[in-house]
Amino acid sequence: MKNPDLPGLFRFPIFRFFRCLGGWLLLALLAGCASPGPRVRYLEEMQPASLTNLAAYRADTNLEIRIPLRGKDAYAHANWPRAEAGGTNYGQRFAVLSFETEKPGTRRAAVNRNNQVAIRDAPQWKQLVQRIFSGLAPAAPGHGVLLLAQNEEIVIFRDMAGKVSEVKLENKSPEIVVDQTYNDTDFSRLAIHLLETGVLNLDQSQWQFLFVTGENPGFVFMDLRQRLVVFLAYPGDPETQELPPVFAVRALNSLLIRSLLVTAVKNPCTLLARGFWQLGTSGAAAIAPGPESPAGPPPPLSTGPGMDLAAWEKDLDQMMSARRYPGKIELLIDGEKFFPALIQSVEGATRSVDAQVFIFDNDDYAVKIADLLKRRSAEVKVRVLMDDAGSLFAGKVSPAAPPAEDFQRPADIQGYLTSGSQVRVRASANPWLTLDHRKLFIIDGRQAYLGGMNIGRQYRYEWHDLMAGLTGPVVGRLEKSYRKAWAHAGPLGDFSYAWAMLFPPPAPANSRMPGGIDIRPLRTATFQADIYRAQLEAINRAGSYIYIENAYFDDNTILSALIQARRRGVDVRVIFPAENDSGIMQTSDQATGNELIENGARVYVYPGMTHVKAAIYDGWACLGSANFNKMSLHVGQELDVAFSDPVTVDRLKQELFETDFKRSRELTQPIPLNWFDSFVNAFTGEL
Repeated sequence: MKNPDLPGLFRFPIFRFFRCLGGWLLLALLAGCASPGPRVRYLEEMQPASLTNLAAYRADTNLEIRIPLRGKDAYAHANWPRAEAGGTNYGQRFAVLSFETEKPGTRRAAVNRNNQVAIRDAPQWKQLVQRIFSGLAPAAPGHGVLLLAQNEEIVIFRDMAGKVSEVKLENKSPEIVVDQTYNDTDFSRLAIHLLETGVLNLDQSQWQFLFVTGENPGFVFMDLRQRLVVFLAYPGDPETQELPPVFAVRALNSLLIRSLLVTAVKNPCTLLARGFWQLGTSGAAAIAPGPESPAGPPPPLSTGPGMDLAAWEKDLDQMMSARRYPGKIELLIDGEKFFPALIQSVEGATRSVDAQVFIFDNDDYAVKIADLLKRRSAEVKVRVLMDDAGSLFAGKVSPAAPPAEDFQRPADIQGYLTSGSQVRVRASANPWLTLDHRKLFIIDGRQAYLGGMNIGRQYRYEWHDLMAGLTGPVVGRLEKSYRKAWAHAGPLGDFSYAWAMLFPPPAPANSRMPGGIDIRPLRTATFQADIYRAQLEAINRAGSYIYIENAYFDDNTILSALIQARRRGVDVRVIFPAENDSGIMQTSDQATGNELIENGARVYVYPGMTHVKAAIYDGWACLGSANFNKMSLHVGQELDVAFSDPVTVDRLKQELFETDFKRSRELTQPIPLNWFDSFVNAFTGEL
């Protein structure tokens, strides 16, 4: 069973609240007490001034670089992931260098001293990059391409004189027309091709090269035989983090003073309502039975039809107040697709930019987006709504890739956004530790993006995730939701929210649009669990297949329904991340996965972190910000959209699920869990 008797006591309401409060406070103290390590300015001290005495050795996915430092040798090591099975013929990897000064016998990286890599200097690297840019740039003046590589979004174009130039996407002139987008694989393919054709007059007997770039990433390794490019970056500077006592004070202020005392003044109804709602849902969870494993092997998969989708949509019309609105959906898988689209939408805004996120980080990529919003606020209305606790705690977590050497994290992203700009910022408080987990961006009231991505480097470069781009009348409905959320987080709180409820602007027209489909926005809010109710009923009705991808799964009722669906012959498949950002939730996912496997469902482990929140039930799809945990399904603030248009659902099925099934590793046996894992599993769903 997923919840054994040992931690069962902690599922009752009062214990559930205090373990939740204790968990948040413990997290605040641990994050605040973490001491930064010793400062080493790698870019200043380790950057080789010349190639003299510089040497590199390689073995498989390991590389060692010997760098002269103050009359002695320092050793930089790197290791990168292996290529995935079924990948492209060209690959690009990213690795962070680690440095040591011990004798060669104590070095950790396993390298082959006989496999020496040829070293090339920074001018040759710059020459190669310029040749790559020239090969990508369109011939027509005023036209360019968008290159998504080296953790950058660069527009490469020809000016009116025909000269090749480049500019960051957020600084692109509106007159430059972007004809095509290239990614890191395209960059690698062209770089390898140029080296193979002798563009740099390199020794043709060599097939491994290490370029010194003179910047960060400090080195680029290329293997012509494996058609591989690896960017090697210096570690970040630990002293840029906020002082521990300051963060601890800010955390306690957010979780106690703002979320309880200030909320009691400006949001008294919210404080009471969410308190009763928390206790009510906790009580329901405490008496809800865990999943029962039916006797006997699971039946064969059903070959019959799935749900009658037309009847299902009509039943949803009766079950809940969430209406259908016409619109169009564009699937934006991963930060590579979403963030360039968002940047271009913000650049093209003529009236307003409204952003709502759970986390607005303070890393270098988040600051890049913040700078764009600040610049545009001089011309259009820009509002940013973020969750107070979510953004605060995220600011203490460093991404895997280090920022540029000269980057300084702002201590307070809210203050940074408003400093020297016209950006208006509000933060949603967290009474009773509830969270506003929605991610929504609305441009000019005509275009919207929603899904799982916050603002930060992890979402742009490191995690697998999904956003939906929306146009049409459905955007008007989403704008209404944003307007109420903005009022609720303001200084008048519940009073402004009541005014927005009583005197709303005209509802968006529900007229048809050419090529549009029916889209149903779904919410989780206080006394409203539409996302949960709709998906639970879809599971109970499914007759053909259920595909789910989610990183945080701990709801026993949903788990029981999935087991019963498999017992009806439904093809049930679930994708979890291999490396969850939450160790507690990873334990919960493993326990859930074990139950599913034991009952005949198929469980897949996605390589790395998937933050996708999407599901398909017999051709009805639901995606957005909601996880499959208690906070998202019952307590917090969430926003999803659902639709059953066959063309759009098939695109989601092929581009997301079928692709991720192939990339993931299917588990055939349950993962062994010990008593401590079971105990930790009792604490899931709240943190």
